[in-house]
Formats: sequence, C-alpha cells, structure tokens
Amino acid sequence: MENTRKHGRQYALRLLTIKDRTTAELVDKLRKKGFDEDVISSITAEMRDLGYVDDKKYAMHFAELRATYDKFGPYRIRVELRKRGIPRDMAEDAVENIFPEGREEANALELANEWIARRGTDDGEKTARRLYGYLARRGFAPNVVRDTLSKVLK
Repeated sequence: MENTRKHGRQYALRLLTIKDRTTAELVDKLRKKGFDEDVISSITAEMRDLGYVDDKKYAMHFAELRATYDKFGPYRIRVELRKRGIPRDMAEDAVENIFPEGREEANALELANEWIARRGTDDGEKTARRLYGYLARRGFAPNVVRDTLSKVLK
C-alpha cells in the first residue's frame, strides 16, 4: 500500500513539475494511472497542504493569462475554468477580479480592430455577422459585441 502511495506521490510531483494543475486534473491523471481512491485522496490532500495544488491561485492565473494574451471574454474563461474542474463560485470570483469595469469592452474593441485590419469591411452585413460570431466565440457578452460593432462599423 505504501509503495503505491510512494509511486503515486512521485507521479503527482512529476506532473506538477511539468505544469500547474487543478485538483480535478490531478485526480483524473492519477485515476487513469490506476491508483486507488484512498491513495489519490491522500496524495491530493498532501499536494494541497504543501501548496503545490491551489485551485484558487490557478483560476486567477489562468483567467489573467487568457484575458491578457488571448483576449478572451469572461464567458469563455468561465467555461474553460469549469472544464478544468474549478468550482463555479471560484471561477466566478476569478473572472470578476480579472474583468473590472471596462476591460471586457476594451478587449472586444481591440480584437474587433485587429480583425477588421486583417479582413477589411467590404461587405457591410456579411462583415457584421462574421465579426459578431468571432467576438461571441471569444466569450464576449452579446451587448458588448453589439456595442463594439456599432463603434467599429460606423
């Protein structure tokens, strides 16, 4: 039993050396390797106690990266955090902290301007539909997308 726990601990440390992971991701990886549930729970508890796994810190860091570099909107970031096993309330807190008043609009406007610079605005209605879809897929709220379209497609 201790041997399995030892191997599980080494495997978990190796996984966490590669990249940060959520508790759910770590549990999933350990399950796929065939470790017992008791071993998995003790390993994840130990990793949390040592500070190697911190879902709240992960959510904040992930949301900040996605909002800053990928220019994703809050809806998409929430969905991606939930896919990674972050609890709903923690994902909401991270998104609220990352998107203060006006940041979502600024990101959408920047993306729209970049999109128009690449593609142009030849066909008005077709361009509006495509840009709307692009911004919606990036995770921006419908009202933010409409406001952005009215600003860039005058």
